[in-house]
Amino acid sequence: TNIPAADSGISLVDQQARPPPPDLVVPSEKPDQLPPSARQQWDNPVEFLLSCISMSVGLGNVWRFPFTAYENGGGAFLIPYFLVLMLVGRPLYLLELSLGQFSSGGCVKIWDLCPPFRGIGYGQSFGTFVVTSYYCVLIAISFYYLFASFQSVLPWTVCHATLQENSTVCLPSNHSVSMLNLTDSSSNLTVISSTEQYFRRGVLKEKLDISDGIGLPDPALLGCLVLCWILLYFSLRKGVSSSGKVAYFTSIFPYTVMIALMIRGLTLPGSLQGVVFLIKPQWHKLYDVKVWYAAVTQAFFSLGIGFGCLATFGSFNKFSHNIYRDATIISVADTFTS
Repeated sequence: TNIPAADSGISLVDQQARPPPPDLVVPSEKPDQLPPSARQQWDNPVEFLLSCISMSVGLGNVWRFPFTAYENGGGAFLIPYFLVLMLVGRPLYLLELSLGQFSSGGCVKIWDLCPPFRGIGYGQSFGTFVVTSYYCVLIAISFYYLFASFQSVLPWTVCHATLQENSTVCLPSNHSVSMLNLTDSSSNLTVISSTEQYFRRGVLKEKLDISDGIGLPDPALLGCLVLCWILLYFSLRKGVSSSGKVAYFTSIFPYTVMIALMIRGLTLPGSLQGVVFLIKPQWHKLYDVKVWYAAVTQAFFSLGIGFGCLATFGSFNKFSHNIYRDATIISVADTFTS
């Protein structure tokens, strides 16, 4: 029965001024205005794609893949590597992203589907913390070299008398051993490059004897490490809203560095011979199980499978996001980058 507003004792003004019931309130789509139970989402699907690329493309492509390929058959290593990527790496990559997107939870909450295995999520979290810690150490050393490079003469290109060790002879950059004029009495001396001397003695402050203790942290290295953790904090302080913006830099900058290193490497004398030596296939190594094991290890390390990060990234997607397309793009980009 329709009751007029005047007969019900409630005026039209009161009906318009009265707020809607709590269950009819539509939450705002802005991340900072979501209710506590809602999960934050990526501001742009491109940020999710770039975040996954920045996690997959990195040191594993720059220094680990060339060494692993050379050690395990050169060009022949590409056969087990591509097979592992297509049959194991890419399906697991898609599976981890899909589980995170479906459950809208991180690497721990995702195991609500099977609570007895929830310890796997805690193990992944601890493993990610360990990897993050030593990556911050590597970045801190990179910061140290960056600040040290603001000099007219790069300190690692020359020998330093204060860093000289007993029974060693320092070889400056752009010098050969024949220029040291070593005699027969110098046969017991060890020749080290100026870069090695600077890194071991100047940066790391290595000691031959630690019987008196390991000493105090180096102030310069400690400052670089603190700077790294501060940058990490500001990158994550607003969740994916801030880390997604950082991904524009972290996903593009590695390609800039790799292109610069490639151009520099190809312009050096004997570069083509070095490339041929690297990719020359050693077919007999395909019969070695260790080569296939190295292919699996490289695929997992490069794609970042099993750390829980992929499930966490996928959990910030919309439920209907095309995860299959992104998994294909990321896996192909990582493979061809290597």
